Amino acid sequence: MARVRIHNRTRSRHRSRFTSSSRRSRLSFGDRTRLQSSEGDEPVTALMRGPVLTVGERSSAPSTWSAMCERRIAFHEDGSESPGVPSEPDSGETHGPVEADLAAAVSLSGMSVDHWAQQQPPAPPADLYPMAVPRNGTLVDASYQQALLGDQFYENGNQDAVGFDAHFREFANFLDGVGLPAEWSPYFHGPDRDHEATDTTVRMSREGTTTPGARNSRTRPGTPFSSWLPSAPTGNRISETLPDTNPRSVDIESQPYRISDEQRYRLNSSIETFRDILDPDFKFPSRHALSRYLTSFFEGFHSHMPFIHTPTWRVPEHSIELVLGLAAVGAQYCFEHRMSERLFHAGKAILMERLMHESETFGAKTGSSLNLHNLTPQRRASQGFQERDWGPWEPIETVRALIALMGYATWEPKVSLVQEAFALQALLAQILREVGLYEEDVPQLPADQTTPQAAWQAWVRQESTRRAKLIAFSFMHTHSIAYNVYPVLRSNEVGLRLPCSTGEWKAQSACQWQTARRETEKQQLYFQDALSLLLRNTDGTAPVDPIPTPLGNYILLHGLLQRIYIVRDLSLPVMDQSASLPSEEVDKLERGLRSWTAGWQQAPESSLDPNNENGPIPFTSSSLLGLAYVRIYLHLGPYRLLESRDPVRIAKAISRSPAVERSGGVITALLYTAHMLSIPVRLGVDRVARSQAFFWSVRHSLSGLECAVLLSKWLSSLTESVATTPLSDSEDRILHWVRCIVEEAYDVVDFEDDEPDTSTDRDPASLSLAVLRIWAHFFKSNTQWPFINIMGKSLEKYRELLMRSRKQLVT
Repeated sequence: MARVRIHNRTRSRHRSRFTSSSRRSRLSFGDRTRLQSSEGDEPVTALMRGPVLTVGERSSAPSTWSAMCERRIAFHEDGSESPGVPSEPDSGETHGPVEADLAAAVSLSGMSVDHWAQQQPPAPPADLYPMAVPRNGTLVDASYQQALLGDQFYENGNQDAVGFDAHFREFANFLDGVGLPAEWSPYFHGPDRDHEATDTTVRMSREGTTTPGARNSRTRPGTPFSSWLPSAPTGNRISETLPDTNPRSVDIESQPYRISDEQRYRLNSSIETFRDILDPDFKFPSRHALSRYLTSFFEGFHSHMPFIHTPTWRVPEHSIELVLGLAAVGAQYCFEHRMSERLFHAGKAILMERLMHESETFGAKTGSSLNLHNLTPQRRASQGFQERDWGPWEPIETVRALIALMGYATWEPKVSLVQEAFALQALLAQILREVGLYEEDVPQLPADQTTPQAAWQAWVRQESTRRAKLIAFSFMHTHSIAYNVYPVLRSNEVGLRLPCSTGEWKAQSACQWQTARRETEKQQLYFQDALSLLLRNTDGTAPVDPIPTPLGNYILLHGLLQRIYIVRDLSLPVMDQSASLPSEEVDKLERGLRSWTAGWQQAPESSLDPNNENGPIPFTSSSLLGLAYVRIYLHLGPYRLLESRDPVRIAKAISRSPAVERSGGVITALLYTAHMLSIPVRLGVDRVARSQAFFWSVRHSLSGLECAVLLSKWLSSLTESVATTPLSDSEDRILHWVRCIVEEAYDVVDFEDDEPDTSTDRDPASLSLAVLRIWAHFFKSNTQWPFINIMGKSLEKYRELLMRSRKQLVT
């Protein structure tokens, strides 16, 4: 394998070639490859053009498309030419089939480049490089990614000599689809050019840019990640980060979760009929507070788990316990913690009373669960009878209420509330089994009622029910991820279809819904069928047709994560908690993850901008993808004890976790761990922690915790073994990448302690501690969920344990 070299160029030389470089940068990597002379580095000035491949044509030639994807980042260049070659004006035409392929991926990701290099680069030209990108059957303009690596990156002009291993090629394909700024990839800087400025900045022209809410828009000015992340909310106005095209922003009074005086009066009157089971000090919030809580729920929590159909949501049409559960979560998002806990206990009490009242609707197993809560008919009889105002209700309302109540209790710092969450999880699983985890046929409407409005209402009921069940499954599995409990609901129990398209779900009227339905060519697959296709696929392409929606992909990823847990549990030998997965199972899981990634990248709704119409779900999925790779190689679950809420116990448990062995297989997981660390550092650790909670969910932090431990343990293993086993090329690139990220963080982050740090050439041992320090500071700075603060304190304690053990070894 030829070793990759990146030749140093001076800043002045780069400036002198900028004009010609900008022309070359407009070529796709395939065009530049074909222009490269086979005898050497002499460029060919003729452009080779070809027809643009459609998505269908790409799918008919999977091997060619896969090969193109694998080499995308590897063949980016900075466009530097020989001094004698004059620059030519761009013709503005499309330059070949591969360019359209790359542009389509860039369009999906919204990727733009914003430099890692500390030196200020020369200002780039203001114009855009437009190209035709096929999308949803039409051609749209997309900005082209600036070239990354120079001609001399490939030694002697021989591209075949480039020795990127399979892990890096797969990760390069992932980066093309998700939009990671390429200067943060291990390809951008070689280990020998730490201090050289590299000029690859491309700035989007502001002229002709649509609003952030437009479908084809993939950029937001003022954010380093462009469409990756939203700009920080100004002041406390969360709604300013929402798209300007949000239909509810036009008429505030039309918001279905604004509470009127009459609605508040009716709710309070109903709650008063349950006064005997509520805390004597409980006081129902004002209508302004309720409006604030419900708005915060829908704009925060619900954007990550959309199980309520907001266009048809009306407060009077839903159960009291559901409204209280939503308000409890919303109050948490408003930082009103005492009120959120009061609302939680009130909602839970009324829910349990409801289950006793509707005991005949559910089976005997649910009744036995209620007995564990000391809710029996004998107890109710002994307390006397009070007439209740039960209000509207149906069984699926109980599922929704349990999702909200469990969503609040799961992340609270009190151990008592964590125990409540475990009890609610078991109850939710049992109720889901009894209401049915299968598709329900839509009842045929009478001939005189087959209006578009009636058809839409019937469809809304079916899709809302499906989503409530699927999201309950995914959230209960998140609970299993966090607390290492065996999944209470397995994938083979879920007989539901994947969620519908976002256009159908977001339709504001029957007419819009019919239009969206006509654009949907095929019905979504069943969850189990799609998951089986991912695991049976062998070539890493997207085998699921139609491509799942962002929420569907999120549900499928939970299915893959659950398989990792169950297979490891079944493979666990006696007295060995490391439980390395069988190699054939590792291959199957990694093929499934590659297939999932391919489908995710091709999904027409996938964009990593949390402010788009799909919300932050694709961005959340990216963190779970990294977690899946980490869990293949690190069995950290039994060594966290997060349910204890005790940072000292958690730190000691992590210190007992198994070491990470150096191997070729772990490279992919390491790439994702470095990627996870780069995101908050790139955007500003404190900025993300304190102002971006509406897209950075708890699931990101759970993934970040395991990524931090894996990366730190791997860096420590280098210290112990590098003397006998030299670094591979892949390890060398990852080490350099981590060093760059750490140096950037240490330059700007205001750490709480006064620990001196003057190291300029960090060794792996110090990097392992630095990674933990950055993640600990990030978690401790979070203002939304105290649970994340506990994780930060735990990592801080774990780091202190490592430092003490190393000092003892030295002495």
